[in-house]
Amino acid sequence: MKERSGHGNIRHSHADINGVQIHYAENGSPANPLMLFVHGFPEAWFAWKKQMDHFSHRFHVVTLDTRGINQSGKPVAVHDYRAKYLVQDIIALVRHLGHQDCILVGHDWGGAIAWGVAMAAPAMVRQLCILNGVHPVLFARELLNNPEQQAASQYMLDFRREGYANEMLADGCEYLTQMLCNGHGMPEWLDATALEQYKAAWQVPGAVDGGLNYYKASMIYPGNSAKLRELLEADPDPFMIRVPTLVLWGRKDRYLLPGCINGLDRFVDDLQVHTFDDASHWIAHEIPSTVNSLIDEFASRLS
Repeated sequence: MKERSGHGNIRHSHADINGVQIHYAENGSPANPLMLFVHGFPEAWFAWKKQMDHFSHRFHVVTLDTRGINQSGKPVAVHDYRAKYLVQDIIALVRHLGHQDCILVGHDWGGAIAWGVAMAAPAMVRQLCILNGVHPVLFARELLNNPEQQAASQYMLDFRREGYANEMLADGCEYLTQMLCNGHGMPEWLDATALEQYKAAWQVPGAVDGGLNYYKASMIYPGNSAKLRELLEADPDPFMIRVPTLVLWGRKDRYLLPGCINGLDRFVDDLQVHTFDDASHWIAHEIPSTVNSLIDEFASRLS
C-alpha cells in the first residue's frame, strides 16, 4: 500500500520480526542511510509524518508500529513486552531493511527503546536522538527520590490495572485524546483529520491493551522500590551510551519532568541537550520545524 507524501510515496509493509508481524512505513530511497523513528504511547507510526516528509530527500526514513500497536502483531502474554524484546525488534528490523546501522530517533516509550538499542548494539546506532524519553537509571532515580516525579508517574499504576483499556476507550477515546492535549485543550497540531487517525489506531482490537502491556511488563514504576534501588546500585557500564547522542526535551512535559535528564552526561560520552520552555511531551508535533532543524544539524555530522 502507498500514500502520497511531499517527497513521494510512503510505502507500507509488514515483516516477521522475532515471530511478530511488524508493520512499518518508509519513505526515501533504501540506498540512502537509514533514519529509523520509534514512537511512544499512545501513538503509532504516523506520529512521525512531519519527520518522514522532511528527511526523505536524503535518508531512507522508516517508522514502525511497535509490537502490540495499531497494525503490528499483538502478543497476548505480558512478558512478551519486556524491554529486551522491544529492543530486539528494532535490531532485527534494521537488519531486515538491509542496513548495517541507522540514525535512531525515539520519543517516550520509543525513546526508552532507543536508549536500550544503543546500549545493546552500539555498532548499529550511528547516532541517537531522544525526544522526551527516559534513560532507565535516571528514571529509576527520579521515581525513587523525586516526589514530584513520583506524583507525575502515578498514571503508570492505573495503566498496570487489568481492564484499564476499556476505560481509556470509553466515550469516544476521551481519556486517550486528553493524553495528547497536555491539559490545555485541543492543540493546534491535533486537527480533526489527525484525531481521526489516532482514534482509528486506538480502536484496532487489542491495540490499547498492547500499549498498556509495556507498562505491565516494566519493573520501573512508582513504588517498586527494590527494583529501582537495584538499578541505581547496579554496575553502570551496561547503561553507558557510547554513540553520539542528541536529546530534545520539552520542559512542560507533565509526565516526564526535567529532572529525568539531570546527570545524563554521566551516562553519555558524546551528548548534546536542548531544552524548550514552551514545549511539552509532544515536542515533535508542537515545534516540528525546530526539531527537524536540530536533527538535520546533528545528522550532518555523518558527512
